[in-house]
Amino acid sequence: MKKYNVDWNYWVVRFLFVMALIVGYLLITNYQHFVHSVSGLLGILSPFITGFVIAYLLSGSQKKIEGLLERVPLPVVKKAKHGLSVLLLYLIILFIFVLTLNYIVPLLISNLVDLANSLPTFYDHMVQFVMSLEYKGILKTAAIEKYLNSVLKDLSPERFLNQWTQALFSLGTLTKNVSSFFLNAFLTLIISIYALVFKQSILTFVEKAAHKLLSEKVYKQTQTWLNTTNKIFYKFISCQFLDACIIGVSSTILLSILNVKFAVTLGILLGICNMIPYFGSIFASIVAGVITLFTGGVTQAITVLLVLLILQQIDGNIIGPRIMGDALNVNPILIIVSITIGGAYFGVLGMFLAVPVAAIIKIIVSEWLNESKENDKIVDSIES
Repeated sequence: MKKYNVDWNYWVVRFLFVMALIVGYLLITNYQHFVHSVSGLLGILSPFITGFVIAYLLSGSQKKIEGLLERVPLPVVKKAKHGLSVLLLYLIILFIFVLTLNYIVPLLISNLVDLANSLPTFYDHMVQFVMSLEYKGILKTAAIEKYLNSVLKDLSPERFLNQWTQALFSLGTLTKNVSSFFLNAFLTLIISIYALVFKQSILTFVEKAAHKLLSEKVYKQTQTWLNTTNKIFYKFISCQFLDACIIGVSSTILLSILNVKFAVTLGILLGICNMIPYFGSIFASIVAGVITLFTGGVTQAITVLLVLLILQQIDGNIIGPRIMGDALNVNPILIIVSITIGGAYFGVLGMFLAVPVAAIIKIIVSEWLNESKENDKIVDSIES
């Protein structure tokens, strides 16, 4: 009897291809249901995801504290250095949180209340500016009246009454959301502590699973890419955070010296926005200039803009390069393009993470091109 040799790899590949087509068709035809299911799953898993992300961000600080405990000449401390480092890290975070809650938050709230009280003044300035444009014939009266009517409608007592009524009816939902928030926050805290304490065990398990599932070549390549990604992300996030703190503190001190109102709030805004390259500092400076223009006049506003411009130049040419070094080495045009795309699709978070993602893609493409060149050289040497 004649035996037939069946090429199972041939049929398995085609079966998987057909299944992929079917799954793709089902995803396209049931797109909304799929997105809803994924968003619901992500909502359930959010404390776990956030906890592991926090543990990842804190792992560098935990390593440094563990290294300091290694130098302590006590056997008990050396034996329990890993657990003690996690405990000390969270005690430091708790201390900073309490300090911020007691000193920074009240000052920030006071600034925000003063800013809210100054809104009518800002509104009067805007009305005068619009009227001057109308007088010069730049704007039409109908457009101004339409704008003012819409503003007055938004600020009407009936609208405020409706909003308060809806708020009272949704009080139960608000209580439920607050309870859910605190529960998720507690779970996130516990998971982040667990991930830091058992970090080595988790990494060992993942490494063994990857060894089993991947070939040696793919495993080594994946390990190289993950190490590169980790270095770039951690370097970028930690350096940007440090740079933001320096700019935030420096801006607050300089604005306080210039007697600018809301100096603390504007300093915090400048520090946070500085974490987004190029666009963030420009946006925050414009906001600071506009607020100073309405509260302190033209001279003070120009002075603030000049001081912030000098500070940004110092940050871009001295502080930033010293902190970041050549960790990213990405072309400015590529940075601007990546920030624009990231902001368009993923908002502020996309703008923040666009730069390290662009750096990682650049490294992967460069390695792929170098590998292709090496393969071409080998082929040429064989043919010759």
